[in-house]
Amino acid sequence: MLRRELLDKVQELNFWYKKQEVGIEREELDEVLKFVPDKKTALVIAGARRAGKTFLSRQILDSMLKEIKENQTFFVNFEDPSLGPYLNTDSLQDLYETYRYFLNKKDFAFVVLDEVQSVPNWEKWVRIMMEKGENAKFIITGSSSKIFKGEMARVLTGRTINFFLLPLSFKNFLEFKGYKIKKYESYSSLGMLLNEYLEYGGFPLIVLTEKEKNTYLKELFDDIVIKDIIIKYKLRELDIRKLAVLLCNNFSSLVSVKRLRNLVQNIAKIKISPTSVNKYLYYFEDSFLFFFLPIFSYKIKDVMQYPRKAYCIDTGLINTINLRFSENIGRLYENAVAIELLRRYGKENLFYWKSQKYEVDFVIKEGQKIRQLTQICYDIQTAEDREVKALIEAGKELGCKNLLVITENYETEKAAERNKIKFVPLWKWLLE
Repeated sequence: MLRRELLDKVQELNFWYKKQEVGIEREELDEVLKFVPDKKTALVIAGARRAGKTFLSRQILDSMLKEIKENQTFFVNFEDPSLGPYLNTDSLQDLYETYRYFLNKKDFAFVVLDEVQSVPNWEKWVRIMMEKGENAKFIITGSSSKIFKGEMARVLTGRTINFFLLPLSFKNFLEFKGYKIKKYESYSSLGMLLNEYLEYGGFPLIVLTEKEKNTYLKELFDDIVIKDIIIKYKLRELDIRKLAVLLCNNFSSLVSVKRLRNLVQNIAKIKISPTSVNKYLYYFEDSFLFFFLPIFSYKIKDVMQYPRKAYCIDTGLINTINLRFSENIGRLYENAVAIELLRRYGKENLFYWKSQKYEVDFVIKEGQKIRQLTQICYDIQTAEDREVKALIEAGKELGCKNLLVITENYETEKAAERNKIKFVPLWKWLLE
């Protein structure tokens, strides 16, 4: 059904109505543009709230305008409050038919459905459009991992290319700050910017804001907890908030359902079942607030039983809850490395390793082989011997000779028991 009023509600965000602000180019743009020419699949971009999905989508459309007309793009943000009464599958069809009738009757169209998880059965509508050969490329964004797994993934099996968008990398952060990376950089030139990146994180809006960064970070933390978890799953706010705060205080650490349950009961004085804790951890990961890495083991039983390591999706969110930046610098280094490894290799290839005596922070898997073993050591003077011994033991057990220690500002290469161990400063590793 044609409903002109729906078109009026979305026109402000569309290139055919006025020139759109596309922001500073994301480094991921070139990568996602590789998937755009494939007309037979929908491009799904998922990531945390305010990670930059909307602007990345606009940048895709802006890039396409070199080849097409403005009226061949259609952008709808389903978090727009004015669309609240229309969040149903019929309205999705009405929106599309109205766009086609008034603006683009027959030409190919790039259609962005931004934060579409609010619309019931959107995936079935997209599938129907694609099955009947609709002359359009659908670009879908959402703030839930369910957008590319579970029932939604089943409905769209073989019809999507999935892309996970994280907050800005350190390299992109420097570009947003207007800093031009020189061929020969040093800690003296980048140290203060690295500390800013670790303290306030990589959410684009926070990076571009000069004042009240902590205020914006607290609002973002609340938005994720309340809108993406509490309201979505109809939960008690106190339970979720207390558990989220506890995880922010235990980042870069081993956590288990039993330990978290005891912490919630002893510190927050809230009774909670192990089943509920386990369920809430899934919700945290689904909303991209935290992610959890398992132990590396060839035994499924060990993977299931051992605690997982908890990391927050952004160090700025940690610091807005846990206000001890200088005391936590070593763990912030580790969390920053975890985020970057997630960006480079994907969660399915990341683990930690542990023996009776030693622990290695990150095991990076590639296919059936171990690609690299990585330790984080901020204070190299007091911990070098322990970190090296852990890497050597893990290397022997896992058959890996690619051993790395990420440090504050110490760089060298050392021989140890027929192995070479590289020591690289965090700032330099982040820019690789």
